Amino acid sequence: MPAANFILKQWEKQQTVFLQNLDGLRTKDKEKTIDKVHDLRVATKKLRSYLKLLALLLNKKDYTASFEKTEQLFNVLGKHRDIEMGLEVINLLEKESKISYTAFAHYLKAVHQQVWIWVQAALKNYDEKELIAITILVEQDLNDKNNDELLQKLNGIVEKELNKSRRLANNLSQQPHLIRKLFKDIFYWASLLPKEMQAPDQLKRIKKSLEYLGNWQDLEMLHRKIKHFRKDFVPDSREDHRLLKELEKAIMDKKQKILSSAGENIHNALSH
Repeated sequence: MPAANFILKQWEKQQTVFLQNLDGLRTKDKEKTIDKVHDLRVATKKLRSYLKLLALLLNKKDYTASFEKTEQLFNVLGKHRDIEMGLEVINLLEKESKISYTAFAHYLKAVHQQVWIWVQAALKNYDEKELIAITILVEQDLNDKNNDELLQKLNGIVEKELNKSRRLANNLSQQPHLIRKLFKDIFYWASLLPKEMQAPDQLKRIKKSLEYLGNWQDLEMLHRKIKHFRKDFVPDSREDHRLLKELEKAIMDKKQKILSSAGENIHNALSH
């Protein structure tokens, strides 16, 4: 397999990032793992996206079944990250409102401890041989493929996905998560193209839109947790109940403002 294959080169780069952070997570204390969890999850998203792209480029069946164990690890780490982000955002909201949400913060910290136990078990049980086996499969599938032909096909796929995004963008408030997933694939795939085939301003706007939608997602997950905690555990008569309900409304307002900014960025990105 020629080393110059542009997809394999990026695949191997993200595989290295994944394995390095996997090793780091297995040997570090919980307090030192925030960046490693993030980096491992980003690498997993890129690897998953490349597999989806290969299925489209090569007209092959989905590779998903070969990625099952890695996806399971990704999902466990995702729950850990959601709670960490929730604690971080709650801390910021407390400073902003000068109100303490002590009971809810204690609840998140208790859940965080339990999820970390599950993370440790998932890390211990994960066998990186799965990822190495997929790499061999990717090498085999790309072995006789011409880079120029792949680039032309990739460019066409990116354009097709951009057109799909244009159809969905008008309903951003109804399906922000779907558009976020679509934009991630577009960003990862378009970034594989050589600079002369890229639209740099468009890529920058797509990246900025993803930042907005990521912030929206963090608030959405926190909102769900607050609502669950308030409804299932907090008596209606408690002051905490009223404060949490007001916090939910404040978060909803923030989410709406973020979606508005994301929508403007998405419109500009898709107007190219």
